[in-house]
Amino acid sequence: MEKVIRYASEKDIELLITMYLTEVENHHQRAEQFAKDLVYKLKTLLCITDEKVIGTISWDRRGGLNDGVVELVGLGVNSSFRRQGIAKLLIITLIDEAKKYFSVDGCKLRVIYLFMERENKISKLFYKNVGFREASTIPAFYPDDDATIWIKYF
Repeated sequence: MEKVIRYASEKDIELLITMYLTEVENHHQRAEQFAKDLVYKLKTLLCITDEKVIGTISWDRRGGLNDGVVELVGLGVNSSFRRQGIAKLLIITLIDEAKKYFSVDGCKLRVIYLFMERENKISKLFYKNVGFREASTIPAFYPDDDATIWIKYF
C-alpha cells in the first residue's frame, strides 16, 4: 500500500470532511470548518493511501522569517493506521518542508513548538521519541486540562 505525502488543497476538502466525520465526531458543520481551516488557514500535509486521508500534520510560521519559528498546530493519524510510523513520517516531512520554507529567503528553521494537553501520555512519549522536550506548563489552558509546551531546536 503506497503512502503519498503532499500538501492539502481545495480538492481535498471532501476527503478531510469524511476523515473528520469518521475519526473525530459526527458533526458536519465542525467537520467542514476543520477541513477549510486545514486547506485555507494552515500549511497542511496529508498522508494518503488508496484515496483516503490516513494522517495530517498542520503547521504555520510564527514571527518573522529571521526568527525561524514554526508552530505545529495539529497532528493526527487515522485510528486503524496508528503505530505504523505515519506520525513520525509526517514529523520528518514537516521538518524538511519547514527548512525549505525558511531557506528560500536565506533563513533557517530554528524552533518547532506545540501545545498539548498535560495528561496526554501517549503524545508525550511520541514527541519525546522524535526529539521534542517539554518546556513549560500553562495552567487551565484547555477546558479540562493544563497545557504543556513542547519544543524541538535545530
